[in-house]
Amino acid sequence: MIYIFITVLVVLAILYFRRQLKMRRACKHILEALDNKDYTFRLSNKGSWLGDKALIDTLNGLIQKISEERQDVEVQSWEKLTRILTHEIMNGIAPITSLSDVFMRRKDVKDSPIYDGMKAIHDTSIGLMDFVDSYRKFTSLQQPTPEQFSLRELIEGVKNLGAVPEDITLSVRFDLDDDTVYADKNLFRQVVINIVKNAVEAFKEVTHNNKREIQIFAYQYPGTPYRIAISNNGAPIPDDVRQDIFVPFFTTKKTGSGIGLALCRQIIRLSGGTINLLRTNTNGWPTTFVLELPSNNK
Repeated sequence: MIYIFITVLVVLAILYFRRQLKMRRACKHILEALDNKDYTFRLSNKGSWLGDKALIDTLNGLIQKISEERQDVEVQSWEKLTRILTHEIMNGIAPITSLSDVFMRRKDVKDSPIYDGMKAIHDTSIGLMDFVDSYRKFTSLQQPTPEQFSLRELIEGVKNLGAVPEDITLSVRFDLDDDTVYADKNLFRQVVINIVKNAVEAFKEVTHNNKREIQIFAYQYPGTPYRIAISNNGAPIPDDVRQDIFVPFFTTKKTGSGIGLALCRQIIRLSGGTINLLRTNTNGWPTTFVLELPSNNK
């Protein structure tokens, strides 16, 4: 009898230490993900004990909350700064535009060398006002109008838009039991389109002869948000600018406005989700953006 009792104690001790080791590894993986600014990392609760499953779900929820709070703080800070900048710049440009227009109308200025200079000042100030106004619209983005729609149909629709050149393969994958989401369909479609267009532009800087591919992968694990991973094997985003790509005004393109990804993040944020850029080659792709939408929006 004593041997059975000892055997049971040994088995329970082994199970306990294995459980502790598993949880330590889980916490280590979470810390590594946060250190690497990978806010899409989630622990698997498959095969976990009942108590461990509840703890893992709580830890996953905590990571999601950290990601949401982090993006909220960043977006609110940039919104405030953008409002201040646009207000001050518009106040400074308006008199220049008005005065240059007055001088252009004077008889002694018309058909004189001064007119060309005044016109250049006037046109430049008008262009700058239009440019600043686009950022003003960024800070006053309309509130989403959520509705139920099929995520599969939306992504298939984006694929059929013809926005991807024929020399680039666009594939879609789904791992969804239920593809019905509750969000602003039009705004969310625009986010997907914008990121796909960015992926297309990434191939302009690539000279390799490998197959050019873009993949959209929509999936959801039990108890986790809907995720849409948009990957491409074009030129990766340089490490020194990865933290700045969602900042308004920031762009690495010669003709870029720096509003696209900032606007995407604002739309996803208003929908109660997040958008993150994974580290290079995290999932075998040089570049992957992950969109998350909560599964309990309604």
